[in-house]
Amino acid sequence: MLRDDRGQTVGIYIVAIAALFFLAFAYFAVGQAAVTRNGAQTAADSAALAAARQNRDDVQVAFLAALKGGDVTVLGRLLDSAGLDDQSACGAASDYADANHATVNDCVPLSGKPGYTITVTTKGPIGDSVIDSTKSTHAKATATAVVEPRCSLGSKDGDILKFSCDNGSLAINPKADDFTLDLSDFYSVRLTK
Repeated sequence: MLRDDRGQTVGIYIVAIAALFFLAFAYFAVGQAAVTRNGAQTAADSAALAAARQNRDDVQVAFLAALKGGDVTVLGRLLDSAGLDDQSACGAASDYADANHATVNDCVPLSGKPGYTITVTTKGPIGDSVIDSTKSTHAKATATAVVEPRCSLGSKDGDILKFSCDNGSLAINPKADDFTLDLSDFYSVRLTK
């Protein structure tokens, strides 16, 4: 007696479709995890840059006073060390992390040069998916930003101070009525590895 094979392809078709749906949901979970991880890295990058920028901005008053007083010793020290208020810098990092839906776990000043390493955790988990652990898993990321001097003090000629900078020489008269201090002329703030 011969058996009839009709109808067996329906079973194979159902199994194949179920496997494809499972793979689609698994890829969706991987995509969710990647989006959450990228969000965490964005929060860490912006928090580290905010901390370093705040560190740079904390020297504004002292830098302007040293410029107007022509104190080359203080100017040299400020160009090498930038700001010293780690609490203010870490506060700025927390604000930027919060704006990016993350929380700062660590704000660590770098040794030897101005800058910070920031570690954040996302406030929200990866989300619901076919992978059970994603419901309670939060993404973590770390970033480091530094403040680097762009200029070194050259010479002083009366009220005019000359600096040798990355993009050429800079001559300023801090006692001029129209003088405004832009610290980005003297420092760069950048992410580093």
